[in-house]
Amino acid sequence: MKADWRFLRLVAYLYVGTAVPGYIGVSRFGSHEALRSAVAAAIASLVHLMLGYFAIEFSFGKSNITFLKIVLGGIGLRLFLLLSAVFVMLRYFAFDPLSLTLSLLFYYILNLVLEIYLLENRVSVKNQQ
Repeated sequence: MKADWRFLRLVAYLYVGTAVPGYIGVSRFGSHEALRSAVAAAIASLVHLMLGYFAIEFSFGKSNITFLKIVLGGIGLRLFLLLSAVFVMLRYFAFDPLSLTLSLLFYYILNLVLEIYLLENRVSVKNQQ
């Protein structure tokens, strides 16, 4: 498994590019709890994306059935882990529910776009070979 540094740089640019304006906006107009919740959502979402990236990279050279088992099974496992993390953050660490949920929704949509981009990029590279 070789790292796709172009994709990882894109992830870093997008997360920094969304985090900086988000940080400025929330710190200026929101509460400290809202800022803390947004940062926690960004971190949880980044972990979610990286687990998906590793699943795709690990399974890409395998057969189609194995690829689908790993990627689709990984989606279920990652969603369960994300839901567990949200439960723990809300229940035990008292994060702001609205800020956490909206930030997670934003980053989840961003992650879906990034994963589709990664898969499209991988398929186009594979078809060229």
